[in-house]
Amino acid sequence: MLKIEYSLLALFTVGTLIGITFPIRETHPHLFLLAEVVSVALSIWILRLWLFINKPLKELNNALRLLKNNDFQSRLLPTPHPVVNQLVEVFNQIIDRIHKERLSQREQSYFLDQLIKATPQGIIILDHDEKIIQANPSALQYLEIDFDKIQSLGLKETNILLLDRLAEIPLNYPSEIQLSGGRKYRCFKSSFIFQGFPQQFIILQDSYLDDLKTEKQAYSKVIRMMSHEVNNSVGAINSYIDSLKYFPLADEDLKEDYDEALEVVKTRNDNMATFMKNFASVVKVPEPVLKEIDLKRSIDDIIRIYATTFEADDIHIVNEVNNAIVVKADETLIEQLFINILKNAKEALLESKNERVIKISTEGNVLSIWNSGPKIPEDVEQKLFTPFYSSKPTGQGIGLMICREVLVKHKWDFKLHSLHEGAQFDIYYK
Repeated sequence: MLKIEYSLLALFTVGTLIGITFPIRETHPHLFLLAEVVSVALSIWILRLWLFINKPLKELNNALRLLKNNDFQSRLLPTPHPVVNQLVEVFNQIIDRIHKERLSQREQSYFLDQLIKATPQGIIILDHDEKIIQANPSALQYLEIDFDKIQSLGLKETNILLLDRLAEIPLNYPSEIQLSGGRKYRCFKSSFIFQGFPQQFIILQDSYLDDLKTEKQAYSKVIRMMSHEVNNSVGAINSYIDSLKYFPLADEDLKEDYDEALEVVKTRNDNMATFMKNFASVVKVPEPVLKEIDLKRSIDDIIRIYATTFEADDIHIVNEVNNAIVVKADETLIEQLFINILKNAKEALLESKNERVIKISTEGNVLSIWNSGPKIPEDVEQKLFTPFYSSKPTGQGIGLMICREVLVKHKWDFKLHSLHEGAQFDIYYK
């Protein structure tokens, strides 16, 4: 467009000059000749001016094209034109700086991305609409879900209890979330500005195993000490009791009552030893010897062994596990696990006056053992795997602790919770 305007300006100027002098070409030929010379000089000057301006414009267009295409590798070449060279030099300096900044940003972004992926803490990033746009492998492992199933969803739209609870924690305030099964998460939610909009991020840390280790160290030492003292005392007392049976009494009429009293003391002594043995069993859960086993066969064997006991209490077991479930596990520990779960289910059903049912089923990699007993209150549910806690007046809180120890040693997740009715123990086997 500018080229056309310069051409029109040259034609208009030269045409005007020639048009004015053309009528006097015969009377004043020298003026007409001068007009011709001036016209030629003016045309050359306009052409030179056009070339002077056109070169920077071309380079400017090239620069704009490079910026438009995000090409920060190419550079403008210097020219003999001094003005153009100044433009080229400034542009190349700007491009160099932009290139360095972009390279630095990419390196930092790559480092941050790798750091987020490698960190053992779970990290979830939300956009300005509080939709999930990123979650690192640790967070997905905590959630036990693939990212594509939660991408672009709000925390309360995922139907995942942990995310639902995360939506409720305040900004910039460390929080702790406890779920069924004793799972505890330390959480922190904060925000940052990205492209002018605030976005939130959440940091998760599973404190369950750390707390479990500390907790076990605390009670293990106490239990070992108590067990040692009690066993030593029980053995000595039982020995004295057996010896006392052979001492003659001054009054033989008291012999029967005397022997009965000694037997009561010995029985109580043995019960105390059994009581301590139960406590010690929590500490002595061995490390699993892993080999391929079939969970279905283990369940069938346990049901077969205890069938008579359950039938005597009018408990009906519905076993819906029809296919083999081959996993790497310690068969002895897994059998002990199922015995404790079924024992707890039986104790819960004995408190129920309704139909007594235990149903065992699978879905995906989850083995569920449900009973039709009373629902577990929410406050009790959060304490179920607390050491030596029991909701029963005569309970010792040992059974669920052994279940927890076995499952933790196998690195299997678990959950004991209530549905619309009854209670269900879920085992997430691997």
